[in-house]
Amino acid sequence: MKLTRREFAVAATAAFASMGLPRLASARSPLVVPTYGGLWAKFWEEKLLPGLKEATDVEPQLDVGLGKDFVSKIRAGGDRSPYSIFMGNENIAAILRAEGFFEPFDVSKLPNAANVYPQFVNKDTNGIRSIISPIGLAYRTDMVKTPPTSWHDLWENPEFKGRTGLYQIGNTGAVVFLRLVGELFGSGPDDFDTAFAKIKELLPFSQASWSGELSTALMRGDAIVAPVDWTEIMVLQDKGAPVDIVAPKEGVLAFEQSFNLVRTGAEKDAAHAYLNYVLDANVQRDMAKAFYTSPCNKASELDDEIRKRTPIVGDRMSEIRSYNWDSYVDKAADIADRWNREMA
Repeated sequence: MKLTRREFAVAATAAFASMGLPRLASARSPLVVPTYGGLWAKFWEEKLLPGLKEATDVEPQLDVGLGKDFVSKIRAGGDRSPYSIFMGNENIAAILRAEGFFEPFDVSKLPNAANVYPQFVNKDTNGIRSIISPIGLAYRTDMVKTPPTSWHDLWENPEFKGRTGLYQIGNTGAVVFLRLVGELFGSGPDDFDTAFAKIKELLPFSQASWSGELSTALMRGDAIVAPVDWTEIMVLQDKGAPVDIVAPKEGVLAFEQSFNLVRTGAEKDAAHAYLNYVLDANVQRDMAKAFYTSPCNKASELDDEIRKRTPIVGDRMSEIRSYNWDSYVDKAADIADRWNREMA
C-alpha cells in the first residue's frame, strides 16, 4: 500500500510519539520508600504517602519489609541502590554510614529540619533521627507491688528477680540497654565489660526478639517488668491489659528511626522532599497519634490526651538518652557474639 504524504506524516508522528512515551515515563523514577509492616505500612499507605503526593510532586513507591532487608538491598545494589533514602534504627544506620553508603543532606532543601531538636541531627547533617519511640520500664499493674521509678530497680527490687524481660541482642532495644547499663554502673556507654557483668546479675531473664514478644511475656506473667517502647504498651492498654509504663528518673531509651541520604540513590531531590515532609510538625503530630511516638519537631503540638499517654514531649525530650554509634560499629559483631554466649 502506498501512503500519501499526509498519511505518511500522521503515521510518522504517531510512531515517534509511541517511541517517546517509554522514555518520558522512565526519565523520572518513583521514590522507593522503605517502611515496616503492620501499623507502619497501614499508616504509610493510608496517611503518609497520600499526604506526600498532595504536598509535593514526589511519586512514592512503598517497599514494606524488615530493617535487615533494607540493609541487604543497599549493599547488594552497589552503585545503583534501589533506595535514595534509608530508614532504620540509628545503630544500624551508623554501620552503613561507616561503610560509605550515605552522604550529608542539603539542609537548604530541608526547611523543617530547623525545628528538629539538635540531639537528633547527626554531625554535618549526615542522618536525622526523625521518628522517636521512647523506651521506658513497663510492668504488670496487677502483679507488681512497688512500681519501678529507676533503672536501678531492676537490680534492687526483689520482686523483679527472675521475672525480668529483656530484648535479645539482635534488637536495638538490647543494644541501647547495654550502653545505658555501661553509663549507670561503669565509665560510660562504651564500658561493655561492666555492662555485661551487671546484666548477668539479672539472670535468669526472659529474652524477646521484638516488642510483641515482650508483650506476650508480660501478658503470660513470664515477665512482670521489662524495658519496652511506649507504642507497645499503649496498644496493650487500649486492649484492656493490666500494664503501665514509667519514665525512669535517669531518663528513657528510644528507638530512633534514622533517615539517611543514600550516596548511590538516583532520586535525591525527591528524597529530600520526602524527609522534609516526615519532619513537618503536623506529620509528626499524626505519627504521635498513630504510634505514640515523640515528635522530633519542636513546633509539633499534641492535645492533652495524647500528651498524657505520651509524656516524653517538649522539654522532656531532653530525657531521651541518645548515643553516638561511631565507636560501636566495629564492635557490633563481637558484642552480639558475646551476648549470645554469656546471656543464655
